Amino acid sequence: MKMIWPTILIGAILAGILPAAEKAVDLSGTWVLDPAQNKTNQTTPRIREIRISGGIGSAPIPEENDSVDSGVELELGRVEDLTLQIVQTDSEVQIMRQFTTDSERKAVPQKFALDGSQCINIASDGRGEFVSRTSWKKGKLINSGTQTITIQGPRTEIYINEEYSISKNREKLTIKTMSTTSKGVTTLKQVFRKREKINSEIEK
Repeated sequence: MKMIWPTILIGAILAGILPAAEKAVDLSGTWVLDPAQNKTNQTTPRIREIRISGGIGSAPIPEENDSVDSGVELELGRVEDLTLQIVQTDSEVQIMRQFTTDSERKAVPQKFALDGSQCINIASDGRGEFVSRTSWKKGKLINSGTQTITIQGPRTEIYINEEYSISKNREKLTIKTMSTTSKGVTTLKQVFRKREKINSEIEK
């Protein structure tokens, strides 16, 4: 017993010191974009650079109060009929994006490992490659990485940070996307509603 109590005491102390592991939130479902709640913003950077967390690269960032509503939208903000099909397991999140752009229906599949390992996918807007890592932060799924576009013109690299969060009633999914290039930072907020909820409202 003399040896057991110190062990229990040390375990209790460590439990109080070490932070609890971030809790995963299930994002599974079929989600339909509500275009009326889309919000886009762009900022113009000053000549100042920082290291991006995770060691992926560096990018210019705007000074405080530089934000202006430029009316410039991300490519993903101009698509129509955007639907997300999300399947989440203990080890990964699978996202199938389906949308219409230039009268063409497209599907973009993505898989993100939940152990923090590097993942390579098609970018969310279907242009180029997205190399990223995934983590949980305060109940939000964070995808951070670099999108590389080489389809037309010179090679372009865009630092992307995607934040997925779900409402308490599980009827609304919000995605906040920040894209950083040498020309500035563009943020896009998209709100999705669960298809089952929309269907039930239509039936009423």
